[in-house]
Amino acid sequence: MATRPNPLGPSDHASTFRARGVAAPFTTPLLAGTRVREAERRGIELVIPNPSGERGVYIVRPANIRSFCLPTVHDMLLLQRLSKLAEITPPQVRRAALRIAEDGHAGRSAMAAAERSLMIDSAQRIRTCRQLMAGIVEEVTPGQPCVPNAPDLPRRTDAALRGAASYLRCPPERLAGGLQTLADAYAPVGYAHHAAGARLPRLLERMKETGAALTAWIEAEPANDIAGLASAVIPAFQVAWDSGCAALALARSPLGNALQLLRRWAADPRSVLAAAARAEWLLDGWDQACLMWLAAEDDPARRAALLELPQVIPVLPLECLAWTDIRIPRAATEPPCRVISREDGWRSGAAAYGLIERNEKLRARSL
Repeated sequence: MATRPNPLGPSDHASTFRARGVAAPFTTPLLAGTRVREAERRGIELVIPNPSGERGVYIVRPANIRSFCLPTVHDMLLLQRLSKLAEITPPQVRRAALRIAEDGHAGRSAMAAAERSLMIDSAQRIRTCRQLMAGIVEEVTPGQPCVPNAPDLPRRTDAALRGAASYLRCPPERLAGGLQTLADAYAPVGYAHHAAGARLPRLLERMKETGAALTAWIEAEPANDIAGLASAVIPAFQVAWDSGCAALALARSPLGNALQLLRRWAADPRSVLAAAARAEWLLDGWDQACLMWLAAEDDPARRAALLELPQVIPVLPLECLAWTDIRIPRAATEPPCRVISREDGWRSGAAAYGLIERNEKLRARSL
């Protein structure tokens, strides 16, 4: 096994997030780093990194996946569910994966974790909706404070929406539905002063923890930096964290004026929801990379994880350069390095069972 620099050109990877696809938590070792995207005509297709570590990807339709590898039952069921989605986005793929795990197809620990995650998601959507409602009430009725946990919040919100309907040029009933839609979109982002239950701030904390742990491990023993892999991987974590924080701040900025946000949604819902989703697209796939490192409990496991990381670290498409107000290095749109494997025995055959078990454990720790 060896490492090589990765001077990929624009034709080697997608220029947009949708063309890059969404990271899917497959448990089959040969599908590490695989993304799912909408096919050009209909259905979905998998974008699978070259298992050897060389440049290029395999584009495989779900029906042909067995010609590439022998997927686990979990992965086959996940592919079936993903194939039925109307749209391939990070929230939709995550929800589908949680449902598969909730059914017990990734082990008991992952099943319990999925149930907790779905409960946390539901609570965060309710919390975000009530925060939006309180913001609208205060903007429509200045001088009358309103808090998200007020018992009369629904009544005051209905009155505020009726009062603002003519101003917003939208029926109150549609505005009420819009509030729920916005709550669903902004729940992963969360309000800055109530970020504990929001998923993306928690992911950024995990990324910060991972980058710090990896850096400390290398500094303690420089010989652990196999062929300079850590020197390429650590900056990728830093760039992703910086750009993720910037994207999160931009996504949150409209929450300061809930009424204006609702007005913009009523006029152009697609653009408002797309802006809210940018942080999630930008951070898609980093949870898996973090867990791969954090789950390694000793030096041999950490060295093995370091060899796997280049395959799963998300590469930012060129589209991201216009998504934040900070400068993203052009190098972040290219894979930091490659790990070349002359054979796949270390993650196929009998050796694969250990990695499958590890991947199921990662599912139990995912956000």
